[in-house]
Amino acid sequence: MGKMKNKVLPVSVLVLFMLMCINACGISKSRDSADMVSEFNNRIIEKVAENYEEGNISALDIVIVRIDFGSFSQDNASEIFVLCKILNTPHVAGLDKTVGILLDADSLEMVAYKEFAADKVVINCIQASDGQSRILVSKTTTYQGISTQEIQLLAVEGSQWVEIPIDALKIIGDESFYYMDIVDDLIIVASEDKLISSEEIVAVLKWNPETEQFVLEQ
Repeated sequence: MGKMKNKVLPVSVLVLFMLMCINACGISKSRDSADMVSEFNNRIIEKVAENYEEGNISALDIVIVRIDFGSFSQDNASEIFVLCKILNTPHVAGLDKTVGILLDADSLEMVAYKEFAADKVVINCIQASDGQSRILVSKTTTYQGISTQEIQLLAVEGSQWVEIPIDALKIIGDESFYYMDIVDDLIIVASEDKLISSEEIVAVLKWNPETEQFVLEQ
């Protein structure tokens, strides 16, 4: 089995998502599409800059990489979850600094904000049976050629980020590496930090939206 692909939105899809957001919020629709996308982009960057934990940051170092629509903080909420990569971060904090910001879709007011730092950060949204989305985060850090990894399942309750324990991983142990299959909502657990063949697969966990847990399949 080959290495799982991370979900990266094409630029054209990202622009379409931005236009959908514009139609739902207060940005003037009398301007052309390019201006509206630029204004929406600037609003997101402004929110990140206001909340960035390390203080001042250049707008040029904030890059929007993904936008998801759904209900995250409460039932039937209309919300936008935006992921931004922060460029030119100090290496001591990890090579990959990713910001997750949750906004109300109508007003673009911030609901929740969180920063993730590691050498590689991968984030995916998965849906529970109640229609609310949960956030799966994988963080990989490499030091002197040795990689370690942490995986978390998060929910947003109000404005707070709450970790949901992944019970199946307690059985497998901590010294494994995790790959997300975003098509089938799987966590593939491997013995090596590079998944090259199926022989390295230790277990496969599949998301159960009813129990909001990953269930051991293999």
